[in-house]
Amino acid sequence: MGSIVTDRHRAEMDSNGFTVFERLFTEAEMADLTEVFEVHERRRQAQLRAEGDSGISRADEITFNDHLAENDPSVRAFCERPEIVEVCRAFLGPNVDLYWNQTVFKQPEGDKIFPWHQDDAYTEVDPAPYLTLWLAISDATEENGCISVLPGSHKGGLRPHEWTDIGLTGYPADAPDQGISVPVPAGSLIAFWSMTLHKSGANRSKGIRRAFVIQYCHAGLRYKASGDVVPNLLPISREEVTA
Repeated sequence: MGSIVTDRHRAEMDSNGFTVFERLFTEAEMADLTEVFEVHERRRQAQLRAEGDSGISRADEITFNDHLAENDPSVRAFCERPEIVEVCRAFLGPNVDLYWNQTVFKQPEGDKIFPWHQDDAYTEVDPAPYLTLWLAISDATEENGCISVLPGSHKGGLRPHEWTDIGLTGYPADAPDQGISVPVPAGSLIAFWSMTLHKSGANRSKGIRRAFVIQYCHAGLRYKASGDVVPNLLPISREEVTA
Protein backbone atom coordinates (compact mmCIF):
# COMPACT_ATOMS: atom_id res chain seq x y z
CA MET A 1 0.00 0.00 0.00
CA GLY A 2 1.32 3.44 -0.93
CA SER A 3 1.62 6.43 1.31
CA ILE A 4 -1.63 7.95 2.55
CA VAL A 5 -0.23 11.46 2.37
CA THR A 6 0.49 12.50 -1.21
CA ASP A 7 2.15 15.56 -2.71
CA ARG A 8 -1.35 16.90 -3.35
CA HIS A 9 -2.23 16.70 0.33
CA ARG A 10 0.98 18.48 1.28
CA ALA A 11 0.44 21.22 -1.29
CA GLU A 12 -3.16 21.77 -0.18
CA MET A 13 -2.17 22.05 3.47
CA ASP A 14 0.50 24.58 2.55
CA SER A 15 -1.63 26.74 0.24
CA ASN A 16 -5.17 26.28 1.55
CA GLY A 17 -4.61 25.26 5.17
CA PHE A 18 -6.68 22.07 4.82
CA THR A 19 -6.91 18.82 2.89
CA VAL A 20 -9.25 15.81 2.73
CA PHE A 21 -8.58 12.10 3.09
CA GLU A 22 -11.81 10.67 1.72
CA ARG A 23 -13.05 7.34 3.10
CA LEU A 24 -9.84 6.71 5.02
CA PHE A 25 -11.84 4.37 7.26
CA THR A 26 -14.68 2.00 6.36
CA GLU A 27 -18.35 2.39 7.22
CA ALA A 28 -18.06 -0.70 9.41
CA GLU A 29 -15.23 0.90 11.38
CA MET A 30 -17.33 4.02 11.83
CA ALA A 31 -20.28 1.91 12.98
CA ASP A 32 -18.06 0.30 15.63
CA LEU A 33 -16.80 3.72 16.72
CA THR A 34 -20.37 5.01 16.90
CA GLU A 35 -21.27 2.28 19.39
CA VAL A 36 -18.39 3.36 21.62
CA PHE A 37 -19.25 7.04 21.40
CA GLU A 38 -22.97 6.52 21.97
CA VAL A 39 -22.24 5.20 25.47
CA HIS A 40 -20.41 8.43 26.32
CA GLU A 41 -23.04 10.53 24.55
CA ARG A 42 -25.91 9.10 26.60
CA ARG A 43 -24.04 9.96 29.79
CA ARG A 44 -23.31 13.47 28.53
CA GLN A 45 -26.92 14.10 27.53
CA ALA A 46 -28.13 12.90 30.94
CA GLN A 47 -25.67 15.24 32.65
CA LEU A 48 -26.78 18.23 30.58
CA ARG A 49 -30.46 17.55 31.21
CA ALA A 50 -29.80 17.29 34.96
CA GLU A 51 -27.40 20.20 35.32
CA GLY A 52 -28.23 22.51 32.41
CA ASP A 53 -26.07 23.83 29.59
CA SER A 54 -22.32 23.47 30.01
CA GLY A 55 -20.28 26.01 28.07
CA ILE A 56 -21.36 25.62 24.47
CA SER A 57 -22.89 22.17 24.99
CA ARG A 58 -26.69 22.17 24.99
CA ALA A 59 -28.83 19.08 25.61
CA ASP A 60 -30.73 17.87 22.55
CA GLU A 61 -28.99 20.46 20.36
CA ILE A 62 -25.19 20.18 20.27
CA THR A 63 -22.88 18.30 22.63
CA PHE A 64 -19.12 18.31 23.05
CA ASN A 65 -17.63 15.36 24.93
CA ASP A 66 -13.90 15.70 25.50
CA HIS A 67 -10.91 13.70 26.81
CA LEU A 68 -12.41 10.41 25.70
CA ALA A 69 -9.06 8.94 24.63
CA GLU A 70 -7.66 9.56 28.10
CA ASN A 71 -10.51 7.65 29.69
CA ASP A 72 -11.45 4.95 27.17
CA PRO A 73 -8.78 2.52 25.88
CA SER A 74 -10.71 1.83 22.68
CA VAL A 75 -10.82 5.53 21.81
CA ARG A 76 -7.12 5.91 22.58
CA ALA A 77 -6.38 2.96 20.33
CA PHE A 78 -8.22 4.67 17.50
CA CYS A 79 -6.23 7.88 18.04
CA GLU A 80 -3.09 5.78 17.61
CA ARG A 81 -4.19 4.10 14.37
CA PRO A 82 -1.27 3.83 11.90
CA GLU A 83 -3.22 5.79 9.28
CA ILE A 84 -3.59 8.71 11.67
CA VAL A 85 0.00 8.50 12.88
CA GLU A 86 1.18 8.69 9.27
CA VAL A 87 -0.85 11.85 8.68
CA CYS A 88 0.46 13.40 11.89
CA ARG A 89 4.09 12.63 11.11
CA ALA A 90 3.72 13.99 7.58
CA PHE A 91 2.62 17.41 8.83
CA LEU A 92 4.15 17.66 12.31
CA GLY A 93 7.29 15.54 12.11
CA PRO A 94 8.26 12.46 14.12
CA ASN A 95 7.59 13.68 17.67
CA VAL A 96 3.85 14.03 18.15
CA ASP A 97 1.49 14.18 21.15
CA LEU A 98 -2.28 13.99 21.36
CA TYR A 99 -3.35 17.48 22.43
CA TRP A 100 -7.16 17.33 22.52
CA ASN A 101 -9.98 15.04 21.47
CA GLN A 102 -13.75 15.40 21.56
CA THR A 103 -16.90 14.17 19.89
CA VAL A 104 -19.31 16.74 18.48
CA PHE A 105 -22.88 15.53 18.07
CA LYS A 106 -25.34 17.87 16.35
CA GLN A 107 -28.90 16.84 16.97
CA PRO A 108 -31.44 16.97 14.12
CA GLU A 109 -33.47 19.96 13.06
CA GLY A 110 -31.27 22.49 14.83
CA ASP A 111 -31.06 26.10 13.74
CA LYS A 112 -27.69 27.30 15.04
CA ILE A 113 -24.37 27.30 13.24
CA PHE A 114 -21.01 26.98 14.98
CA PRO A 115 -19.28 30.26 14.08
CA TRP A 116 -16.12 30.99 12.17
CA HIS A 117 -13.08 30.54 14.42
CA GLN A 118 -9.49 29.42 14.64
CA ASP A 119 -8.83 26.62 17.11
CA ASP A 120 -5.78 28.48 18.45
CA ALA A 121 -8.05 31.23 19.75
CA TYR A 122 -9.40 29.00 22.53
CA THR A 123 -5.94 28.51 24.08
CA GLU A 124 -2.77 29.94 22.57
CA VAL A 125 0.10 27.47 22.57
CA ASP A 126 3.66 27.29 21.32
CA PRO A 127 4.63 26.04 18.83
CA ALA A 128 1.63 26.89 16.68
CA PRO A 129 -0.15 25.84 14.65
CA TYR A 130 -1.12 22.35 15.71
CA LEU A 131 -3.05 19.87 13.59
CA THR A 132 -6.78 19.26 13.74
CA LEU A 133 -8.18 16.05 12.26
CA TRP A 134 -11.96 16.23 11.82
CA LEU A 135 -13.38 12.74 11.37
CA ALA A 136 -16.84 12.25 9.87
CA ILE A 137 -18.32 9.38 11.88
CA SER A 138 -21.53 9.73 9.88
CA ASP A 139 -21.91 11.39 6.47
CA ALA A 140 -21.31 15.13 6.78
CA THR A 141 -23.51 17.02 4.34
CA GLU A 142 -24.51 20.63 3.76
CA GLU A 143 -27.95 19.74 5.11
CA ASN A 144 -26.72 18.29 8.41
CA GLY A 145 -24.00 20.83 9.15
CA CYS A 146 -20.71 19.87 7.51
CA ILE A 147 -17.78 22.16 8.11
CA SER A 148 -16.70 25.05 5.91
CA VAL A 149 -13.18 26.42 5.67
CA LEU A 150 -11.68 29.70 4.50
CA PRO A 151 -8.78 28.68 2.25
CA GLY A 152 -5.52 30.47 2.97
CA SER A 153 -6.70 31.92 6.28
CA HIS A 154 -3.99 30.03 8.17
CA LYS A 155 -1.37 32.38 6.71
CA GLY A 156 -2.63 35.50 8.46
CA GLY A 157 -1.80 34.53 12.04
CA LEU A 158 -4.23 34.54 14.95
CA ARG A 159 -7.14 36.92 14.47
CA PRO A 160 -9.08 38.75 17.18
CA HIS A 161 -12.00 36.68 18.46
CA GLU A 162 -15.11 37.54 20.45
CA TRP A 163 -17.20 35.33 22.72
CA THR A 164 -20.78 34.58 21.71
CA ASP A 165 -23.33 32.22 23.22
CA ILE A 166 -22.26 29.62 20.67
CA GLY A 167 -18.51 29.98 21.05
CA LEU A 168 -15.69 32.18 19.83
CA THR A 169 -16.06 33.94 16.51
CA GLY A 170 -13.17 35.40 14.56
CA TYR A 171 -14.70 36.18 11.19
CA PRO A 172 -18.04 37.74 10.22
CA ALA A 173 -20.89 35.45 9.27
CA ASP A 174 -22.01 38.07 6.75
CA ALA A 175 -18.63 38.68 5.11
CA PRO A 176 -18.72 38.42 1.30
CA ASP A 177 -16.31 35.47 1.31
CA GLN A 178 -17.83 32.58 3.25
CA GLY A 179 -15.23 30.07 2.20
CA ILE A 180 -16.15 26.65 0.87
CA SER A 181 -18.19 23.87 2.41
CA VAL A 182 -16.54 20.47 2.75
CA PRO A 183 -19.14 17.69 2.67
CA VAL A 184 -17.56 14.25 3.14
CA PRO A 185 -18.82 10.67 3.50
CA ALA A 186 -18.47 8.73 6.74
CA GLY A 187 -14.93 7.58 7.44
CA SER A 188 -13.36 10.64 5.83
CA LEU A 189 -10.79 12.82 7.56
CA ILE A 190 -10.49 16.57 7.06
CA ALA A 191 -7.07 17.81 8.17
CA PHE A 192 -6.51 21.51 8.82
CA TRP A 193 -4.17 23.77 10.75
CA SER A 194 -5.32 25.26 14.04
CA MET A 195 -4.93 28.69 12.41
CA THR A 196 -7.36 27.83 9.61
CA LEU A 197 -10.71 29.58 9.94
CA HIS A 198 -13.59 27.11 9.87
CA LYS A 199 -17.23 26.84 10.89
CA SER A 200 -20.06 24.33 10.70
CA GLY A 201 -23.64 24.82 9.64
CA ALA A 202 -26.92 24.04 11.35
CA ASN A 203 -28.21 20.47 11.23
CA ARG A 204 -31.45 20.81 9.28
CA SER A 205 -31.72 17.08 8.62
CA LYS A 206 -33.64 14.49 10.63
CA GLY A 207 -30.52 12.58 11.73
CA ILE A 208 -27.62 13.21 14.11
CA ARG A 209 -24.43 14.58 12.60
CA ARG A 210 -21.58 12.80 14.40
CA ALA A 211 -17.95 13.91 14.28
CA PHE A 212 -14.79 13.20 16.22
CA VAL A 213 -12.27 16.04 16.49
CA ILE A 214 -8.70 14.89 17.22
CA GLN A 215 -5.92 17.43 17.65
CA TYR A 216 -2.22 16.65 17.58
CA CYS A 217 0.79 18.81 18.38
CA HIS A 218 4.56 18.84 18.49
CA ALA A 219 5.86 17.09 21.60
CA GLY A 220 6.75 19.53 24.36
CA LEU A 221 3.87 21.93 23.68
CA ARG A 222 3.71 24.95 26.00
CA TYR A 223 1.07 27.48 26.94
CA LYS A 224 2.02 30.71 25.21
CA ALA A 225 0.94 32.97 28.07
CA SER A 226 2.90 31.26 30.86
CA GLY A 227 5.52 29.21 29.03
CA ASP A 228 4.50 26.16 31.07
CA VAL A 229 4.50 22.76 29.42
CA VAL A 230 0.98 21.51 28.67
CA PRO A 231 0.60 18.60 31.10
CA ASN A 232 -0.63 15.05 30.64
CA LEU A 233 -0.46 14.85 26.86
CA LEU A 234 -0.44 11.35 25.40
CA PRO A 235 2.63 10.49 23.30
CA ILE A 236 1.65 9.29 19.84
CA SER A 237 4.89 9.17 17.89
CA ARG A 238 8.59 9.52 18.66
CA GLU A 239 11.64 9.72 16.44
CA GLU A 240 13.43 6.42 16.16
CA VAL A 241 16.93 6.50 17.62
CA THR A 242 19.52 4.34 15.90
CA ALA A 243 22.85 3.32 17.38
